[in-house]
Amino acid sequence: MLESQPKPQVARFRRLLPIPAVPVGAPTPATDEDGARAKLAELMALDAAIPEPTRTMLFEPVGAARATVVIWHGFTNAPAQFVLVAEALSGYGLRVLVPRMPRHGQPDLLTRDLVNLTVGELVAHADACVDIAAGFGAPVWVIGLSAGATLAAWVGATRDEVARLVLAAPLVAPKGLPLPLLRLLVRFPKLVPNAYFWWDPRKKANLGHSPYAYPGFPMPGILPFMHLSEALFDHSVNAGHELERTILVSNPGDFAIRRDAALQFAEEVFFRFSAVHGVAQIDGALKWMHDFVDPNAADTGSTEQVSAILAASLGIGESAAGGVLVPPLVPDQP
Repeated sequence: MLESQPKPQVARFRRLLPIPAVPVGAPTPATDEDGARAKLAELMALDAAIPEPTRTMLFEPVGAARATVVIWHGFTNAPAQFVLVAEALSGYGLRVLVPRMPRHGQPDLLTRDLVNLTVGELVAHADACVDIAAGFGAPVWVIGLSAGATLAAWVGATRDEVARLVLAAPLVAPKGLPLPLLRLLVRFPKLVPNAYFWWDPRKKANLGHSPYAYPGFPMPGILPFMHLSEALFDHSVNAGHELERTILVSNPGDFAIRRDAALQFAEEVFFRFSAVHGVAQIDGALKWMHDFVDPNAADTGSTEQVSAILAASLGIGESAAGGVLVPPLVPDQP
């Protein structure tokens, strides 16, 4: 069983090594549906030079929406990752916004543009998405995968409009990276070499599983996400309101992130501010990898499985198991 352990030495290290303040957001939530759609048009206008499958997308339910859900895709991926799942969730009566994160989804998959990503860009983007969702009048729920979970966590803490939060395999710390070292790199980003990291050094540019995901990234490009998570982790930014629900989706087959750090993050930052909270534990027998969502990747779930996990984590659907935990999933039967 995955358990988080108190790390007093890490807490002391955080106190001794303060990080730069995160730029203050400037939310301007839409006040009605017309305003929401006008703001959505502004966000989509940023995608004029972006291939259609990797642009920001909105999926509407039939009839009135029970909630508006913002889903952020993973690091170096794109909205295309969540298209099928978002369509399935709209069948639950949800309006689903899948935004393109800044400097993602570009036609040149080998772009080094992520090296220019800033914390301020992430905060402004996250606020813009919640500003849109707020205008539709329904409750606002957020989901994020990997680094997208960092953005979901950020608005879950800083935006009162957000009522439910699902953190799927949040990239709080990469696998094998000690938390004090992560803190040091966030504090002194120039220590991070401006090198390009291949997700698979054997295949390099020829990952072969997705026509939309970058096969690698410049190493400084991941730091803005870590900056946000560290600001939440050390409570220099605190959750400013009580959430109805926070669920951490944990995957035993995930070898990209530190699952212990993700659990500690969820517990320390959100569970105490959430009326309902828990861990959705994916069955290890499924053998899913970190990106268990992308239909183009190997070792991932089906659309039905993934949408069931996320719907249950949001607290809707028959599999909500008393409103706290997703029941164990089993591999598809032949």
